[in-house]
Order: sequence, then structure tokens, then C-alpha cells
Amino acid sequence: MTKYSSELKIQAVLTYLKGTASYKTIADQFNISLTPLKDWMALYNANGEEAVDSSNTNYDGNFKMDVLNFINDFGVTPNKAAAPLNIFLVGG
Repeated sequence: MTKYSSELKIQAVLTYLKGTASYKTIADQFNISLTPLKDWMALYNANGEEAVDSSNTNYDGNFKMDVLNFINDFGVTPNKAAAPLNIFLVGG
């Protein structure tokens, strides 16, 4: 699993927001895969730059249960639940 710096995440997101390059082009430019880039964009769109810059991934048991309940209640995948809940999954 690769851990990306906050600076790289924000730079990649801001590059995409310029609208001059595709996900694939930006992923190649920053030597990252498409999935994290798309996840960062979802986090950015749902919660702003702070969500992308956040590196806190320690969640207590109650929060984890809330996430599981959200996934179950709304029938979404963990990746689809991540952005509205302002969390980042493996690889962030």
C-alpha cells in the first residue's frame, strides 16, 4: 500500500480542477493510480481541501460502526460511503 503526501494529493486535485487534463493524464504525471485520484476528488468535492489534506485515519469503534450502518442502510460500497463521511480508505 502506498501512502501519498498531503501535498501530492492537493496538487493532483488542483491540477484536475484546472480542467486541462484527464484523470489518466494526471495519474501518469504524478505517478499514481487512478483510484486514489478519483477518491481524492470525491473527498474534495464533498468536503473541500481540508478533507484531502487530512491524514488522520484513526477512527474509534463507534465511528466505525456508524460507517458500517451507513453502508448497510444506504446500500453503498465502502468507497461510495467514504466521501460523504469524510474518510479515506486504504491507500490514502
